[in-house]
Order: sequence, then structure tokens, then C-alpha cells
Amino acid sequence: MDDVTIRPAAARVTKTAPAENFTGTVLQDAYAAPTDASRTSATLVTFAPGARTNWHTHKTRQVLVCTSGTGMVEVRGKAPQILHAGDVVEVPPGLVHWHGAVVGHLFSHISFLEIEGPDNNSWMEPVHEAHYQSVAVTPKA
Repeated sequence: MDDVTIRPAAARVTKTAPAENFTGTVLQDAYAAPTDASRTSATLVTFAPGARTNWHTHKTRQVLVCTSGTGMVEVRGKAPQILHAGDVVEVPPGLVHWHGAVVGHLFSHISFLEIEGPDNNSWMEPVHEAHYQSVAVTPKA
């Protein structure tokens, strides 16, 4: 490659995240996909209020750059943590976790992930509504 590649925003198609791995409305904009020697994936993920991922793991480190709204991340067996625009979350390989929006708020992050084959993510059960409601605080203004 001798030059930069520019992909205009208008050429990107927003997709709805697959219902089998997410609860609620979650939108995904693929910014970068693995090509040739690069294994890097970058996706803007926008969660409607109350939307979230299922419990899951990754074979590689995941980096979440929080861009807007208020969200949360929870590691299985630990207390959830509130996320705000500008926060950066590093999830080590193999760690069971979920992330998404808090009650009443939109939340967006860019997910950076190095992809190691088609089974890079291991999706598990949904975060049950009773559990989500017990940990999902409504942030104070």
C-alpha cells in the first residue's frame, strides 16, 4: 500500500447487532476489519437505554473507548463499573464479562479487537433482566 485509505462515512452501513448475542437495540458501524497482515477490528457500538451484550469472552484483548452516554461493564463475580465518554476499558483475553447502557441512557463505545479466526468471541447466556436491574444504577445528574 502506497497511500492512506479513506472510507467515507456515507459508504458505511449501520447494522443491527445479532439478537442472539445482545439484549435490546444495539447498532454497529464497522470502522475497520482485518485485512492481509492486520488482524485489527474496530467497531462503533451504540446501545439503546438498557441494551447490552450477553456474557462473553474474547481470545484476544479487547479495548473499549467510550465515546458518548453512560454505560457499564461487569466482570462475572465482580461489581459492575460505570463508564463515561473518554473512559477506556481493557478486557484481557478469556475474561467473562458484559457491557452496555445503563437504565435510561444511550451509550456508545468503539471496540478494538485483534481477530484470531472465526471463533474469536465466545458468546454465552444473556444477562438476565433481574440481574441487570439489580446492578444497573441510574446515574445521578
